[in-house]
Amino acid sequence: MRDYKIFVSIADIHIGRRTITAKEMKRQLKTQFFDVINRFSRLDGIFVLGDTSHCILSLNSDYSNVYLWFFDQLYKTAKKKNATVVVVKGTPAHENDQLSNVHHYINNDDGVDFRIYETYEETTIWDDYKVLILPDVHVKNTSEITKYLTKDKHYDLILGHGLTSSMKFFVQESESMPMKTYEYEVKDLCDSCKGPVMFGHIHQHQIFRKQFYYVGNFTVLERGINDGGYLVGGICDSDRSKWKLERYINPESATYHEFKVGRSILSNYSIDEIIDAIDELLEGTKPNDLITLRITRGDALEESDKVYMLEARYRKDHRISIVKKVKTKKEEEHEEENKARHDKYAYTMDRNLDMSEILYRYYETDILPTLAEEYNKSRKLTLEDFRRVLKEDKS
Repeated sequence: MRDYKIFVSIADIHIGRRTITAKEMKRQLKTQFFDVINRFSRLDGIFVLGDTSHCILSLNSDYSNVYLWFFDQLYKTAKKKNATVVVVKGTPAHENDQLSNVHHYINNDDGVDFRIYETYEETTIWDDYKVLILPDVHVKNTSEITKYLTKDKHYDLILGHGLTSSMKFFVQESESMPMKTYEYEVKDLCDSCKGPVMFGHIHQHQIFRKQFYYVGNFTVLERGINDGGYLVGGICDSDRSKWKLERYINPESATYHEFKVGRSILSNYSIDEIIDAIDELLEGTKPNDLITLRITRGDALEESDKVYMLEARYRKDHRISIVKKVKTKKEEEHEEENKARHDKYAYTMDRNLDMSEILYRYYETDILPTLAEEYNKSRKLTLEDFRRVLKEDKS
């Protein structure tokens, strides 16, 4: 008998978000999730950690069909692999109590261990694994949660959805202010668990204290996120503190691109040349990719006209978000000063120069010009002086 369990954790699928069509979402879930895990020689657990849906789904919509298809595939895969399914409720504004539409999978006649959790709960899976479930539900009193955070490595796994203090300043465009008033401390969660702590909610995959994992979203759904995927892991039966997690990257996930059109481009190139360049860049993107067109212009009328034409050209492309900024003359002067300062002292970052060479160059360009001419002639230092002093200091 093998001394370990194999599982996958997927989160933040957000079926219903308009940045990806229902057809494309279903295709990616089939080819990059279900087809992949069905090829595993064994699979003991499938954990779905919140925000399966993005919004209220109309019963006859294509997105609703994908939602119901997803849970049906979960059930069939679990039956085939003899795996336990754990579904954790995510952010109320996304889930909208739609999990009630798939509760019939819990009480089935096939012996499939299919579970849906919508409240805090301690449970047991795989006969004797102690698991803490932390859905994203409204908290009236912090003691509702803190009573579970024993800090004595009581649990073998913690599965949840929500915000931690480590990520409270992370901004993602698909999230409004959550109802939850409680922010988890990663340290408290890790101190309460022998094995991994896995959460949904933050769409960028993150690891803290080598034990807490934000799974990240299955496919890129918003600008600024690097990649999509899910976690594949194993945990030792005889020692639950021994486990390993790796992230499966969804190769068909959308990609985020940022194209910058600055003042120099606006002033030096015609609008036709700029559009041709952008169109060429767009040819290398996928239909579900997300793109930010970041335009910076001055107050010249000609630049303003070009920006207007760029907006007219690309505003209908649902993939593209246009961000504009007008720079004042003072801001431009400040940027030029910073660039000149950066260029002047670029040698300090040159890895081909040793410290004595860097200090000698600074001495020549910044110190010597401030000294009296008589001093320069009589007591001017050489590069060898700097090398000798630094060598003496080291000794």
